[in-house]
Amino acid sequence: MKKLISVPGFIILSLSAAGFIALAFFIGTWTASSGKVAVEGAFVTVPASITTTTDYLEYKVSVPNTDANLAGVPVSFSTSSRYVSLNPASGTVMTDSNGLARIEVTTTPNAPTWARSVTVEASFSVGGLSVTSKTDPIPVKTG
Repeated sequence: MKKLISVPGFIILSLSAAGFIALAFFIGTWTASSGKVAVEGAFVTVPASITTTTDYLEYKVSVPNTDANLAGVPVSFSTSSRYVSLNPASGTVMTDSNGLARIEVTTTPNAPTWARSVTVEASFSVGGLSVTSKTDPIPVKTG
């Protein structure tokens, strides 16, 4: 009876004997977003109220416990009210070199007086990790 050695089995056995399997596993774990790298986002500037005068929301994207800010990350903003408009209208802004995404916010001209508050949501994804944040309700001032 002949014993056959498979080529993949022989390669794995050879790599294992040379100590390369542990290295390949470590590299695979690191690049597979196994929780060794984290990103976070937070609102840093929120207006006291949203009015017909243009104001800004600022959202910061960073790596926790470091001084690293992430530039060039698209952050998508959305609101819970159709009476609040964002500029740009798409709601997506790229972070600058300080990791800040800044978007204009105003009430729409047809906002009724009963519109009381709005929540703004910001979300982004980096390397397969997604983060979403919401503001506390922001008062809406019309008229």
